[in-house]
Amino acid sequence: MAFVAHDWVAYHADHRPDAPALGSADDSTMQTWAQLEDRVGRLARVLRARGVGKGDRILVVAENDPRLFEIQFAAMRIGAVLTPVNWRLAVPEMIDIAIDADPRLIIHDAHWAQVAHAVADRAAVPQRLSWASDDSEYDIAVAAAEYLAPNGNLTFDDPTHILYTSGTTGLPKGVLSTHGTLVWHALNTAQTTRFSEPDNHHLNPMPLFHAGGLNVMANPVMYFGGAVSTMRRFAPEPVLSALTRSEVPVTHFAAIPLMYRSISTQQDFSGADFSNARQFIVAGAIAEPELLQIWADRGVLLQPQYGGTEHGPMATALDYSTADPMAAFAKAKAGSTGKAARHTQIRLVDQDGNDVPAGRTGEIWLRGPSVTPGYWNRNTEEYFTDGWYRTGDGARYDADGYYYLSGRVKEMFKSGGENVYPAEIERILCVHPKVADVAVIGIAHEVWGETGMAVVVPATPHDPPTLEELNEFAGPRLARFKLPKALTVVPELPRNATGKVSRSELKQQYCGVRV
Repeated sequence: MAFVAHDWVAYHADHRPDAPALGSADDSTMQTWAQLEDRVGRLARVLRARGVGKGDRILVVAENDPRLFEIQFAAMRIGAVLTPVNWRLAVPEMIDIAIDADPRLIIHDAHWAQVAHAVADRAAVPQRLSWASDDSEYDIAVAAAEYLAPNGNLTFDDPTHILYTSGTTGLPKGVLSTHGTLVWHALNTAQTTRFSEPDNHHLNPMPLFHAGGLNVMANPVMYFGGAVSTMRRFAPEPVLSALTRSEVPVTHFAAIPLMYRSISTQQDFSGADFSNARQFIVAGAIAEPELLQIWADRGVLLQPQYGGTEHGPMATALDYSTADPMAAFAKAKAGSTGKAARHTQIRLVDQDGNDVPAGRTGEIWLRGPSVTPGYWNRNTEEYFTDGWYRTGDGARYDADGYYYLSGRVKEMFKSGGENVYPAEIERILCVHPKVADVAVIGIAHEVWGETGMAVVVPATPHDPPTLEELNEFAGPRLARFKLPKALTVVPELPRNATGKVSRSELKQQYCGVRV
């Protein structure tokens, strides 16, 4: 029998009604839990009036805004499924997602109104709702509606979200979350991330159409009664200001390494006051030790984590939660993403499905209550083996149980019969003083079959690094067969909406290169 799903917002409104709950760092507003509960209850009634019921999808095309969390909680109250769309996609791609999700309602902001209308028309979405300001259709409808209380008829198995992954080929897959996976993720991470302290305040500039924005920190913090402030988009200067000068002190933050690097280059970074920081997570890519040290020198311990949309999203994390966090950081294993989360089981498996020993690289398989039950409109069995989710990510573990990512198994190339993972090379090259950004891809080699090519964004355009300089720098830390044999310099790397390098674009662009 499935657990009954409780209503987070109603609970906190009852227990701590005047505490901060949800706000916007863009205009320095903050709702209390009582105010949020009132708006969520009214919005739930609005959704019902628009014909949205249990299991129906609600498509959202909007930049970060507190209303997105209102929609999420109102949808959860009536059993509907929030389906936020990546607004950086092309309109035909959004239409494909809308057709796949088959939503009952599309909600959008003013900026994306034209796009949302085109998507709704082509996908035959029957209902629409928009906001442009505080007197928008959305807010007028919420203010006029009667409050709808939680009904207690939902279980942990009922879906809450469909988050479409940034697929590189074909239609992105819709990853399902449930009431249960959200709760288990919060419990899974509570100890290592200090999410369970109710006076937490999470600043969130990560896009809310992705698990990095919704579930890495925001939903776990709110599950335990903390507050979340959204930012429409990431920009280093206003983010740094919000981190250090918010009226409600910011305690929690999460970003990818590229964002942390850009914040650390701001003029005010060296004198910024981070004394309120409790947990700053770095995920989405491997963070180099030099970046971790830059922030540690400011008194902020960036916590490397590994996970994905399907994973909850956290599967491993470095744990600094000791009596002396700085000492724990100093002893932390460089390059590691830590150990398995409390309620997550991990296997590393070779191509034949056998577990690999310590020190050997294998594909990460995961199992646990925070892992997705499957994909929307997809055959789940294609992605699971005996209940284990096959991530497609490569990693190794050491004798102490610490995990080290190698990169995507599909990104691996073979050079002279040896497995080469681009992420291992990029982690070294990205700290070269002449390198601002770098990606490594496999290209054809007449002798070795494949070899690496470094695609580099130079720190100074008129003084790019040479291949010899890069290999001299990386040589002491990499095996010779891993050193790139080719170099190309570009003004920027192609990235997807979550900031990850689009390797498919790079491979397509340089598919004819041989050495």
